[in-house]
Amino acid sequence: MNNKGFAISTIIYGLITMASLVLFILVASLSFSKKSTDDMTDTIEKELNACVAAKTC
Repeated sequence: MNNKGFAISTIIYGLITMASLVLFILVASLSFSKKSTDDMTDTIEKELNACVAAKTC
């Protein structure tokens, strides 16, 4: 393979690697955000149920 072909394939593989890394980080970030939201929702639900049960709302 000549130098031009090597350079082009290197750029293509580099871009594919970077895109995969960005996608992985995005998915991981969204997953963490969903977990945090679920935890907060559960906490609010428990507090509201306790409030209703105690009739202090």
